[in-house]
Amino acid sequence: MKVLVIGLDGANMDLIKRWAREGKLPTFEKLMSQGSYGNLESVTPPVSFPAWNCLVSGKNPGKIGCFGFVQKAFGSYDFRFPSLLVKKVMDIWDVLSDYGKGVFVLNAPNIQYAHKINGYMVAGGLCLSEEKLTYPTSLRKDLDKINYEGDITDLYKLNSLSDEELSRRLKEITEKHSKALFYFMEKSWDFGFVVFSELDRVQHRFWDREKLLLGHYQNTDRKLKDILNRLERENDETNVIIVSDHGFGPNRRIFLINEWLLKKGFLEVRKVPALKLINTLSTILRKFNLSPMVGLVTKFTPLKLLYLRLGQRTEKTPIIWDRTKAFSYGTWGSIYINLSGREPQGIVEEDEYEQLRNEIVEGLEKISVKAHRREEIYTGEYLELAPDIIIEMDDYVNTVISRVGYGTEFIKGFDGSHRKANGLFIARGPAIKESFEMEAKIYDVAPTILHMFGIPIPKDMDGRVLKEIFKDDSLIAKREIKYKEVDERKRIKEGIKELKRLGKI
Repeated sequence: MKVLVIGLDGANMDLIKRWAREGKLPTFEKLMSQGSYGNLESVTPPVSFPAWNCLVSGKNPGKIGCFGFVQKAFGSYDFRFPSLLVKKVMDIWDVLSDYGKGVFVLNAPNIQYAHKINGYMVAGGLCLSEEKLTYPTSLRKDLDKINYEGDITDLYKLNSLSDEELSRRLKEITEKHSKALFYFMEKSWDFGFVVFSELDRVQHRFWDREKLLLGHYQNTDRKLKDILNRLERENDETNVIIVSDHGFGPNRRIFLINEWLLKKGFLEVRKVPALKLINTLSTILRKFNLSPMVGLVTKFTPLKLLYLRLGQRTEKTPIIWDRTKAFSYGTWGSIYINLSGREPQGIVEEDEYEQLRNEIVEGLEKISVKAHRREEIYTGEYLELAPDIIIEMDDYVNTVISRVGYGTEFIKGFDGSHRKANGLFIARGPAIKESFEMEAKIYDVAPTILHMFGIPIPKDMDGRVLKEIFKDDSLIAKREIKYKEVDERKRIKEGIKELKRLGKI
């Protein structure tokens, strides 16, 4: 048996179902009629990091120590990549490798360093080292021969491209990733995992331009057809599972969390006279799509450095720590309490902590902003690394940013933003029900795949086996779900070692 997982970053199930019904996405329509499909619920917040990490591990962010693209280091105001703060967990391909299955992994966003597996690995766009792009290292030469190119992850480069150039480049990269996928499919394998990022990038830029957006969904539809044709030519009964890390929707309302914290007296910042002007210019550039002009201007090095500094300035908040009780960082609504004994200049005493959190959560509810205390949505050994409060992004609050200098709590957004509820799940294979609509969560993918291979599921996985998608008379449906006990002694020993490394004990 083989399983091929195709990740489509940011794919929106609502759009796919509508366009498939209208005959505009024939391959998606074929896959749904021949398989099981439905919405895949993402994590909170619905960000690629941690969403992909949760999907391939079957665990919630508290167990893997990943809560965003970057997160606050314990006992510090510094923000770093999650992989630099916690130990690596076992992903689905690591488990399968240990059971002797041949695997390949291509462009998985959560892979920042390619590591040893029973097969081949190409790190994703956030790879932290060119030397660690592939496993084995010799694989790099083969990729060069087929002109492989990673995702564009430089936001300044993306924003400096014209609409036409961005659209062309994204399709070009999808084509190159398809060629790399076919290269791996020619090898001996049992499990494959590949991610295409085209849909995420275009929805961020082109959400309000349906014709252009549809063109990219149709490009993806054609690539899926090529993959299915390749499998059918080889008389291959591979199980194909198509997933996204989150869904998408319109970005109509942006919540400025630090502006609200300022207004409520929880946060103090230094006055920066030029900050409001910088924010206004940044908004105009995005709203009227003038970023390509910036790209033209910033080819001159001194101007480019100035532009980069201004851009970084708008992302940071000049906080006065000894007068701040709570603050936010980044773009996803993570609120941290400036707790005494935990933060370098913390002023909130431990006996004030719960009262302050309640006050913030209840205050946000009064303006229709839904927020969670971290223990309400996360569990696990890394819970203490999680933000103290996490804001839910929904149809009311589409995006959360931490910038200050606007003088208002809400501003009008544009283009598209992530959604939690309308991600994509499609499964097609010999044992999978046809035309069966269902619902799934992002944690369910990994345990379902392990069950398909007849491999015991680690008990610390949070997801369930999607047994309802399998035909009643199939061996997979009849097979008993087996669980594997986690070595508690080993886990505790590793946990203590990690706490020492973090300086917590």
